[in-house]
Amino acid sequence: MAADSTLFGGELVRSASAEDAPVSPPRSRVPSGRLLCWMLVGLAVAAGLALRILILGRQPVSSDVAVVGLMAREILHGHFFAFYWGQRYGGGEPYVVAGVFALFGQSSFTLGLTPVLLDAVAALLVWRIGARLFSPRVGVAAALLFWVWPEVYLWQSTVEYGFRFLALACGLVFLLASLHLTSQDGPPRSRLAWWTLLGASLGLGWWCTPEIAYYAIPAGVLLAWSLVRRKVRVRTTEAAAALTAAVVGALPWIWANLHAGSGSLNAAASPETSFWLHLRVLFRYVVPMVLGLRLRASGGWFLAPGATDLTVLGEALYALVLLLLCVWLVVLVARRRAIVLVVFVLCFPLLYAYSPDAWYWQDGRYALYLAPMLALAAVSAADEAARQLLARRRSTARSGLGPVAAPDGPGASPSRRAGRVLVGLPLALVVGGGLALTAVAVTQLAPYRPQTSPGRVRWLSWRADPNGAIQQLARDLEAARATDVYAGYWVSYILDFEARGRVAASDPLYARYLPYLSAVKESPHPGWIFENPALRGQAATAVGNRVLDPGCAALGQRCLAPGGLERYLRRHGVHYRFVEMGDFLLVQPNDRVNPDSVLRASQIG
Repeated sequence: MAADSTLFGGELVRSASAEDAPVSPPRSRVPSGRLLCWMLVGLAVAAGLALRILILGRQPVSSDVAVVGLMAREILHGHFFAFYWGQRYGGGEPYVVAGVFALFGQSSFTLGLTPVLLDAVAALLVWRIGARLFSPRVGVAAALLFWVWPEVYLWQSTVEYGFRFLALACGLVFLLASLHLTSQDGPPRSRLAWWTLLGASLGLGWWCTPEIAYYAIPAGVLLAWSLVRRKVRVRTTEAAAALTAAVVGALPWIWANLHAGSGSLNAAASPETSFWLHLRVLFRYVVPMVLGLRLRASGGWFLAPGATDLTVLGEALYALVLLLLCVWLVVLVARRRAIVLVVFVLCFPLLYAYSPDAWYWQDGRYALYLAPMLALAAVSAADEAARQLLARRRSTARSGLGPVAAPDGPGASPSRRAGRVLVGLPLALVVGGGLALTAVAVTQLAPYRPQTSPGRVRWLSWRADPNGAIQQLARDLEAARATDVYAGYWVSYILDFEARGRVAASDPLYARYLPYLSAVKESPHPGWIFENPALRGQAATAVGNRVLDPGCAALGQRCLAPGGLERYLRRHGVHYRFVEMGDFLLVQPNDRVNPDSVLRASQIG
């Protein structure tokens, strides 16, 4: 009998000659364990994506987010901006938004879709970093864990603030390039590409935000150490390529600061903050939030927010997780493995405490960079625990105390198949545990929970654009021929974005983009937008903010009220009209009034 053998799908398939007895044709099949693994991966990816899409259809766009959309719109019209309007830092990401707008159109949905896409890129980078630091299965599981946990960053990945998720991707690229270069893998041409990518990610990340230092310092220190010890050699062309790419990536930052006296380096912290206060905030609120044990906004423990009898349990669980993390870091140091992960975790608290704005913890924005590294740490620790258990199991079998495992394949012994399950089960449990923590938060937080506002009373109610109230306001203003208006900060930029240029709106005091304010000031008789006093609270629910009237941008600040404007107009003999526009109220003087004088008369500003 003539026959040949080939390995296909884990099975040894024998091809028979014509003289052999007829047999059923061989069938390739995916082993059931592998199929189950891919099903779990698909479920985790789908769950993370579904929750993000749900948020995009239930959460109104804020003015801070709408500013990025307006910047992207101006970019598509040929304008250039180095930084987020009104700031000396935060850039880069509006250009990604502009690209998404060019491909998929301009809407609040595509605006929120941009950080989702960047977060997906970050998850893919976590996969590659985990595969290089540990193993492919650790990389896959860590990427999935980061995709579904913690809830605070699942939610943050739908909020476009203009720079942070692009900075996260750049930091992970810098780390991955450092790992490739220190391993001396690949031909010289490949190494040149990695050096170029290293410099480009550093320069672009620095333009986005100095927070790129969370990755650049640990990875850069280890890369420099490898260069000093001659474990890594860099050619002149490679060094030149890295430096050139870094300068090109940071060129908008350099250009802007050459014209503004290095204003980006003069960020001032709040006088109420300090290094030790930031450190205390980090470990009391931020780290447990990143672990999914505390809820964003309220800071309550995930078990039962506000229940004092369960606070001790939450704190004990937090302490246990920190202890396990410390033990795993010690193990990594002892084995001289994944040292960059250890250095990152040790450096992060110091860099966080040094950050001037780290006192604000409620939405966890300043600790975003910690989440992927904690995912890598959690998954790698679980994988090592499973491997140790499997090694003991096999050692017991070889010593005659149990059955000896057969080779892998369809004929593998039950003990061998059980061993493979033993290795994969802890990783599935870690990812499942992260998803469970997110699910618990989902049942307690907005925008997932049903709200009392019209059209959003069920768990799965969804709208392609949840800014319906502002869209209606834009239509009403057009119908009333009041297309230039003063409005509160948290209304004006959403109105500019949703009106698509048909209405110009700006806060008279807190203007991020002066051309919009100038357009309103130059109007013959601009109107003033207020929250409708007769429907108090409805506009706040529709917009997602309680500070809506002109002249103030934060709670506790004095706002201009309709009565204050009315008194000023009567005192100066200016005729005006009131027009109710649903949740809002339009006050339109017949003549132009000086907004600064109006605010001074009401003791605002």
